[in-house]
Amino acid sequence: MKRYLAAALLALTFGAGVCAAELKIAVIDMQKAFEQYEKTKTLQIKLDQQMEVFREYSNQLNQQYQNLRKQYESARDDSQNIAFSGAERESKRLKAQQLYESLKLKEQELSSYKESRKTQLNEMHEKLRTELIDEIKQVVHNKAVLEGYTVVLDKSGISLSDIQFVVYYQPNLDITESVVQDLNRGYRKNANDPAAAASDK
Repeated sequence: MKRYLAAALLALTFGAGVCAAELKIAVIDMQKAFEQYEKTKTLQIKLDQQMEVFREYSNQLNQQYQNLRKQYESARDDSQNIAFSGAERESKRLKAQQLYESLKLKEQELSSYKESRKTQLNEMHEKLRTELIDEIKQVVHNKAVLEGYTVVLDKSGISLSDIQFVVYYQPNLDITESVVQDLNRGYRKNANDPAAAASDK
């Protein structure tokens, strides 16, 4: 990855005919921008609320499963209890068999529900994360064009050696705070003006 980054910078410097004096670089902490973007927090709250709805229904299914299990175990034990007559034990056995079938169906329902909701939440999370990152990248792009940056590097990136890609930079090159301000300013404007939000899409 470092070699690719170095090659890209060289291409920008020499291959594209840009001399070192004209190369204008900025850095951004994308992770920090993501976390401090107010829309991220709002969407996370919505995800948490949705997760709680799923959890509550899952708990209801689990309670139904546990109740069926207790009924099944009681009927099964009664079917083997010699205190009951043969006819009563047979009746209990048939009841236990029916309860067992219901128990297995409820178990499948619970497992299927958990799996489908887990997949749904993962897809929702990935979709929202992609949406947020795209919005951050767009603000970075706009700022780079407006302020004349040739390259913007993500200082939160980590190499395979667990070392940050950007080892050193001058503090005045960091545009993280200004990007976060632009993001939140735009988010608040759209939140207060739904028509503006719709026109941006």
